[in-house]
Formats: sequence, structure tokens, C-alpha cells
Amino acid sequence: MNCTVTIDNGKTDGRFVSKGKLGFGAEGFTVFYQLDGDKCMLTYSGGRVVQERRGRVPMVMRFTQGKQTECTLGDGTNTGSFPVFTDKIEIKNDDKSVSVKLFYTLAGEFVTLSITAK
Repeated sequence: MNCTVTIDNGKTDGRFVSKGKLGFGAEGFTVFYQLDGDKCMLTYSGGRVVQERRGRVPMVMRFTQGKQTECTLGDGTNTGSFPVFTDKIEIKNDDKSVSVKLFYTLAGEFVTLSITAK
């Protein structure tokens, strides 16, 4: 279904709004959207969140509550990664919208990221 996606990292210039698509599956949901011309996807399944961005600088971030995972930048031979520790994942959803709140540490910086699709 069509939706409006809002991404907010709590910083003054950290709020973005995009048109997108929201789909539900047996174990979670997927949100498709665009950010600065790049194609992005947020997937929730089995207690894990994966955020992907494809375009100028490809990125994949994986989040599992209470675990260290990784953020990978680039593709092919030009890749690098950083550790991501996810303190908490909050998910709220109904049959028309989703809300994801991530609390994590990336490269020594604590981040709170909210993503909604309605």
C-alpha cells in the first residue's frame, strides 16, 4: 500500500519525509522509499531490522536488540564496515501503519532513529 515515510534522528536537520510503499508478510513488514534519489528498504522480520540504501553510496545496517552487528558501506571491492550495537528496538504496527524506533551505538555515537510509515 502507498504510504508516507518519516525518518527522524532527533537532530535539527535530521528529519526526512518521502512517499513509499508498505507491505506486510507473515513474520513482519517491509517499507520501500527514496531518500536523496537513492532507493531504500527497511525490513522487520524475526525480531531483526535491516535498513538498506542503494544508490551513490550503498549501505546495509542490521539491528538485533542486545547484540553487536554491523553497518556495511559500499559494494563490490569498495566496502567497509563498522560495528553497530543495538540497545533497543521498539516496533508498533497495525494493518495500515508501522513505527520503528531504534536505539543504537554506531562508531562511538549513540543514535535514536524513528521511522514511521502511514
